[in-house]
Amino acid sequence: MYSEFDVHAYLVSQQDMVFFDDEAETAVDQMNEMLHYIASYREEDDDLDVLEEVVRRTLFDWIENPDLLGLDSDEMQAYILEQLADARQQDNDDHE
Repeated sequence: MYSEFDVHAYLVSQQDMVFFDDEAETAVDQMNEMLHYIASYREEDDDLDVLEEVVRRTLFDWIENPDLLGLDSDEMQAYILEQLADARQQDNDDHE
């Protein structure tokens, strides 16, 4: 059963991305695209904690590493798939 993950609760605005200065609009577009990828690529057995961990990691990485603004859609999808796999593995390790 799918968890109660609502991507709309996490979407960002330009006010959230002011530290990107002139690239705030691009940062907003990319971040929201990636948040939608999290929702799209989730699996039925992903619990809310796993999905929220991927949201946290994604937001943190984008804030800490502005070079990520250069990623295209395929690279962003790959990034999210990697983060989901890592969070799932961490969750499995925590439950063993």
